[in-house]
Amino acid sequence: MSKFTVFILCLLLMLPVQLSYAAQLLHKDVQMKSELALTKLKAHLERGDKVAPIIEKMQRVKQLGRKGKLHKANLLLDVILQDFLALEQQNKQRLGAALFVNDKPVYISGYNSDVMEPFITRDGKYMFFNDFQSKAHKKDMFYASRVDDYHFKYMGPIQNINTGEVEGVPSMDDAGNFYYISTEQYKMKNLVTAYVGRFVNGEIVNIRPLPELSKGVPGWLNMDLEISADGQTLYSTQSHFKGDSFPDASYFFYAKKIGDTFVPQEDSAYIFKELNKDPIIYAAALSRDELEIMYTRLTIHKGRHHFDTLRATRTAKDQPFGTPVVMPNITGFSEAPAMTDDGKIVYYHKKDITGKKLFQLHALHRKQ
Repeated sequence: MSKFTVFILCLLLMLPVQLSYAAQLLHKDVQMKSELALTKLKAHLERGDKVAPIIEKMQRVKQLGRKGKLHKANLLLDVILQDFLALEQQNKQRLGAALFVNDKPVYISGYNSDVMEPFITRDGKYMFFNDFQSKAHKKDMFYASRVDDYHFKYMGPIQNINTGEVEGVPSMDDAGNFYYISTEQYKMKNLVTAYVGRFVNGEIVNIRPLPELSKGVPGWLNMDLEISADGQTLYSTQSHFKGDSFPDASYFFYAKKIGDTFVPQEDSAYIFKELNKDPIIYAAALSRDELEIMYTRLTIHKGRHHFDTLRATRTAKDQPFGTPVVMPNITGFSEAPAMTDDGKIVYYHKKDITGKKLFQLHALHRKQ
């Protein structure tokens, strides 16, 4: 039983048994509105909507009920239901303005575990992804071949890279250079988590670390990365962890390839000035021309995590991204967008509320 169900039951059970007829009617009215508010609250929580102010009002209803002030509780419930109505109208307006629509689950035949951090190759042939083994505190990477937009065929683990630690967040350029994150050597080799190799028939060869991307400060690491199609620009994060599975701070930067080394650029703060206004952002995906970016934003309020997928554009690669906007059709516990090379489809992972899996792959199509 959820804490919200317990909250409503407590409210109903503490009401007096001996009531006048008028009080009985008021009691029934409060009960009906409380149950309706609970139903709406559950629905909005599943969507990932920001309902903290409404929850605070519902807690006040509980306090009024304890004091026997049913009339005030009833009036406050009317306000709460109006708040839910306004939130539903806002959601309709946001969905009507959505650039990407027709959300559907994506299936990988022959694979029955979690799917996270997807990347679709530039030629559309393969989907790279990682799982999430919470009990083992690890992730492994896998790949699947495309059947159609919503169906892939499981090909197996990506060879030579999976360890007992976290491997994930794959990305690859046109030439087959495969970039990924691994925490296996984080404490042993200069706090490095970024690696590159070559993808050849399901395995990664010629693997080497990218220490030049590391901040070199304990607690900070490259949480994810995205390589440009031409392999000349790498986009990544500097993310700080205090022991939780989520960062408490994270910001974007980019690096240009000079020889075999990626050099972080001094104008990164300028390029990402609008995006980095938020304290926790990660999982960038860029269009082939690098003028469109999608990414995940995490906000934490009173211990509750809220996830948004945002999109921003710019007019040229040496110009900053503009003000980001929320992608309203990506809701709930969703992260890590990935665009097809033509920009028509965005894939992402979402927590599976049915409980069959922890995370499932989804896809949206750009409006024509």
